[in-house]
Amino acid sequence: MAVLTCQTLATAVNGPHPIAVYTAFINGAFWTWHGHYTSDRATSSGSFAQALTWDSLRMRQTEGHVRAFAARHGLERVSIALPGDRHSFKDARATSHGRRAHLWLGAHWFHPRHTQHVAPVLEHELAHVRRRDTRTRRAIEICALVAVTLAAGLLPAWAFTAAALIAWTNTAGLHWWTELACDAAAVRACGRTAVAAMWTADIADVRPVKAPEQPTALYLAMAAERATYLAARAWNFIRAGHRHPPLRLRRWFALQHRCVPAARPPLGAVPGAVPRATPCGSVGQ
Repeated sequence: MAVLTCQTLATAVNGPHPIAVYTAFINGAFWTWHGHYTSDRATSSGSFAQALTWDSLRMRQTEGHVRAFAARHGLERVSIALPGDRHSFKDARATSHGRRAHLWLGAHWFHPRHTQHVAPVLEHELAHVRRRDTRTRRAIEICALVAVTLAAGLLPAWAFTAAALIAWTNTAGLHWWTELACDAAAVRACGRTAVAAMWTADIADVRPVKAPEQPTALYLAMAAERATYLAARAWNFIRAGHRHPPLRLRRWFALQHRCVPAARPPLGAVPGAVPRATPCGSVGQ
């Protein structure tokens, strides 16, 4: 950001300069290395985190489903574990690097009150791995960074602002399309009702809690926990809101998406796995 600001100011004062081409190349190369390094680090540490996770939670029940997915798609390894950040208890992320992948699933999804949502969450993240979305996101971000860097060095300030806005909008649109495509994969595997129920529960977490006439210690503790969660959620929206569509849009999309039965059983259909996912052919889908 500092480089782009300085380059924009220099262009406004001195006019276009060929150095913008070299700056764009360096920025693109740096972001390529950054994406390669972060995805490799995430997948490399995944197996260690998984070993620690199995000793403490019931996530072991999803291991067979994930292993079968890896074998079916010719992957070397797909690990799964809990994120270590205390604000990531509702997190769900997928990172792939070559023939390896890692899934982060927050402890929220393994609470007895929320395990019914594990299946659609897991199918959504596995769809990211199957579609190689880590590589796609990296390519999109590199192209946007190079384009904005060139605009900062070769165009006047108003044209640079317009180019940056167009690049941001296009990048956000492609990210949203990717998320909705993975939501569609979860609908095909688990059914519209299961996916829509997951988003409905997520929307309910954002709504304010009605205070009782005489607040109890339990209510105050829940309010403090909720405030921490909402603050983390607000920060995540500011930091990465352009990567995920609004929750109500995702719920509407899940309900409107045509449900075609998946060719393979979802997590809930695997013997011994919980929770039980709602198949597409169920009544009410």
